Amino acid sequence: MVFYRPHETWTSRADWRTQLPAGEDVTGELSQALFCSAAADLPLPQAISLSDSYVVVTTSTNYVRVFTLFGLPVKVYRQKSSPTVTCTSWRDYVLTMGNGPVGGDGSTSLLYTIENVKRDKICQSEDVVALPHNTQVKSVFFSDQGDPCLYDSTGVLLILQHWRSPGQARWVPLLDTKNLERLAGGRKEETYWPVAVAQDKFHCIILKGGDQYPYFPKPLLSEFDFKIPCTTAATEDPSNPAISEGAKLEESFVRSSLMLSLLEDLVQATNASHSQKAELSRREVDVDKLLLQLLNVECREGEERGMKALEVVSLMKDRSGKLLEAAGKVAGRYGRTVLQDKINEMAETRLMGMDED
Repeated sequence: MVFYRPHETWTSRADWRTQLPAGEDVTGELSQALFCSAAADLPLPQAISLSDSYVVVTTSTNYVRVFTLFGLPVKVYRQKSSPTVTCTSWRDYVLTMGNGPVGGDGSTSLLYTIENVKRDKICQSEDVVALPHNTQVKSVFFSDQGDPCLYDSTGVLLILQHWRSPGQARWVPLLDTKNLERLAGGRKEETYWPVAVAQDKFHCIILKGGDQYPYFPKPLLSEFDFKIPCTTAATEDPSNPAISEGAKLEESFVRSSLMLSLLEDLVQATNASHSQKAELSRREVDVDKLLLQLLNVECREGEERGMKALEVVSLMKDRSGKLLEAAGKVAGRYGRTVLQDKINEMAETRLMGMDED
């Protein structure tokens, strides 16, 4: 049986329950007052999820059952990957995950599908979950902006990029918790229970020692900034501050470009608000400003870094010419006249619309 009771309603009674067919079962517990019960002699259950629009139930017969918030059945279909591992949902989107075929080493790969229930559109169909060997999925959820996120048993948080375009999705690491400064040198022994990805931060519960699950009473949430594991050079090097500064800027550029890409996909796929479009423009400028700071580091390092410096400038998306003009001035300040001439030539080409993407 599936039982649902909303926290807010304007009618006298809004809870509902539905009896699943004989031999089919689901159990578990979810916040927002979604509960399922099972008889002891029935197979162990699969997964449930709740969004602002739908209740999703995956059952022991490998069915995916989708209900509205008031109990109206919308869809019933059998998932291709079996058995089901988990499911999660956000607004009109539903992500289901199950076991795929057995590989040559005897292990199975996990497959996921993302569907827009309202539009009856499949965004990703039975795509492979990117996991290293002997790594398990600890949690799957959507971020506050609606992007699928995954936290695995190695402590890596990943986000799914370009997932609205069929065949274009890829899992990108946002944070490797093993590389957190608080764990450096083995000072602490702790793991993290993921709660949310929101406001460009990873929100979690810190588990001390060998704890695997949050304890009672509920502990306070902790939050960590994203830090994409670019290269080992991203570690601070006190003997060479320039290398350390450049590595930090490179990581910031990769991370900011990723967040910009996620926002671009959101704006293109939805009826974006004025604030979202303004945020998109602001992030584009911020990425170019990071490149300008990186150019400053490369120019300071010497003439032999000129090729990389010019490459950094070529990554700028500035069409107004202001930031390219600033880049030319940076090169001129360090006496890199050849580089300055090439930057000015690039700026003229862009203003004339002759550059190739």
